[in-house]
Amino acid sequence: MTEQHLSRRLQAVAELVPRAATLADIGSDHAYLPAYLLQQQVIQTAIAGEVRPGPLANAQREITKLGLQAVMQARLGDGLAVIEPADHVDVIVIAGMGGELITDILTDGQAKLANHPALLLQPNVDENRVRRWLMQHQYQITAEQLVEDSGHFYEMMRAEFTPVPVTLSTMEINFGPYLLAAKSSTFQQKWHSRLQKSQAILTQLEASQSHPQAKITAMRRKVAAIQEVLNDNR
Repeated sequence: MTEQHLSRRLQAVAELVPRAATLADIGSDHAYLPAYLLQQQVIQTAIAGEVRPGPLANAQREITKLGLQAVMQARLGDGLAVIEPADHVDVIVIAGMGGELITDILTDGQAKLANHPALLLQPNVDENRVRRWLMQHQYQITAEQLVEDSGHFYEMMRAEFTPVPVTLSTMEINFGPYLLAAKSSTFQQKWHSRLQKSQAILTQLEASQSHPQAKITAMRRKVAAIQEVLNDNR
């Protein structure tokens, strides 16, 4: 059986997966992540969900090539629709999509969350939108990772349902509670880069007469928030 290897991004996602889980990977991209987790004996069984026939066929080929047919199924369906109650899924992974799409998938599939599986999410953009959804739906973030891979920064978060309301500050929503507390070198690199880009945009907005003042004010607040985080060394 061929040994599966992961990109740095997917490896960071894999490190957040609890052991002995039944996992559903939504938008599975050749089933690379669940295949790796099965080969490493981290999880017991997996579902690789795809919304289009082409990617589904790619996942099915990977499963067959690796000899994982007994422990993983590739299924065609929109979002969480690939999950059935009899699957007893306890971890759902949604990685490599925009934050808006991830929250749409979760909202549309809330009936599939009735048993409160852990959520392992890796938005490519709009991470704050995902954290806000989790807070509003009583999912507590329990772990976060931040990695750089091929020139891009990726945040991943694991969240678990809690019966009590969840509260995150604006800073925690925007920067991540665990990432904000750790302020790793990768965190510093990401936000220094974002600060430079935001300052450049602000300069352009201020020089133009065609943009509404509200947009300029919002960008000033964004720049100030990043500066505050980077200047606070606690």
